[in-house]
Amino acid sequence: MADPTPNLPLRALMTEHGLKASELAAAVNSAEQKLFGAPGNATDRQVRRWLSGEARTPHLHYIAALMSVFKVPADRLGFALTGTRVHQLARLDDPSTLLTGHPIDRQENAPVLRREFMIAATGNLLSFAFAPLPAAGRIGMSDVARIRESIDQLHAVDDAYGGEQLAEVAENYAGQIANAMGRCLYGPNVEKALYQVQGELSASAGWFAFDSGDHTRAARNFDAGLRGALLAGDRLLQARIWAYMARQSWELGRATETVTIARAALDATRGGRDPRLGALLHGRLALGYGAAGESARCGASLARADALLDQASDSAPAWLRFVGPGELLGAAAMAHMGLGQPEEAVRQEEEGMRLLGSAFQRNRFAKLVHLSECHLAAQEPEKAVATAGQALDLYGSVNCPRWAAKLHTFRDDVAKRALPETNEFVERYDVTTTTA
Repeated sequence: MADPTPNLPLRALMTEHGLKASELAAAVNSAEQKLFGAPGNATDRQVRRWLSGEARTPHLHYIAALMSVFKVPADRLGFALTGTRVHQLARLDDPSTLLTGHPIDRQENAPVLRREFMIAATGNLLSFAFAPLPAAGRIGMSDVARIRESIDQLHAVDDAYGGEQLAEVAENYAGQIANAMGRCLYGPNVEKALYQVQGELSASAGWFAFDSGDHTRAARNFDAGLRGALLAGDRLLQARIWAYMARQSWELGRATETVTIARAALDATRGGRDPRLGALLHGRLALGYGAAGESARCGASLARADALLDQASDSAPAWLRFVGPGELLGAAAMAHMGLGQPEEAVRQEEEGMRLLGSAFQRNRFAKLVHLSECHLAAQEPEKAVATAGQALDLYGSVNCPRWAAKLHTFRDDVAKRALPETNEFVERYDVTTTTA
């Protein structure tokens, strides 16, 4: 007698949904309760027999329950379906669902986050339809993958336009995941992945809120993100959030805290972090050391950041793609401004501008504003307003309140100089920001 043929389709479905044999048995028994009014008696041994191919034609109630658990037609379960079995399935109470495998339409029955918002300065209406989550049943790894695709969408918009409206979108979606976790079934692997994407969404929401100048909202989301990272056991996600928090601390003038947070992130991920993340964290250290006036340590951190970036691969998570030579030179420019070296900051920021990727328009706007500040500190008002004029060119297509506020402060600073070129800029700024 030939050896039984393993049921690879069923194994693939279990992997997709993150289910072990004992968990699938429990899910089958629960599905039988709903379908037939009495709990099933499937065991992990029974599931292993299905997987090994020893049981090629399960009883009708098992097939129906498996179809309900995985929301697939019977012919995708990997079993040998006799004509009798097909006929029996067709006679069940809901043959259209159980025989053809048409699942509940998630688009119609599950709460779907649809967030339309206006990039106010441009009039561009961006419509988001995030991956819908099940209203009932099981959540699988394929659902988690779709959530991650939605998170990538958020960061693509942030890179291009800025994230003022995105904090609310990310918060709402994280809440939807929490609600789905309360009403659906999932295995331990999927549970870990769900906490992970919740943490990622909260981390993103915190960054978007920070970039909008709302520090309280940012801190609340960073705390939520750290909780998700803890429940998922994800040290790299923790380090990502600490990188955000270190940047916020520097913005608030807390040099020592900036260094402490960045060091904690580096220590927690020692030996297992993406080189880009390491480069970002050493850049954060440089900011803290620069603000504290520690020139030698600042230089050492910047050198370490450069060395790590050289080791980075071309691929990177969506949230980390901005970390490149242009970003690190920008961090170096900010650190040298903290050290009272605006001429060096100008050189670095100008070089960083040349190396910045075209997709990062939000960062280009920020760098132009910062370069304007550097020129002004270096006593170069003509170059300062010329660069600020380039930032104004982007004002209508980028919505980044934190850097827009810095541009407004720059406007007030140059207005006091009462030079022909600065007066011209001030007039243009007032017209642009009034009509945008």
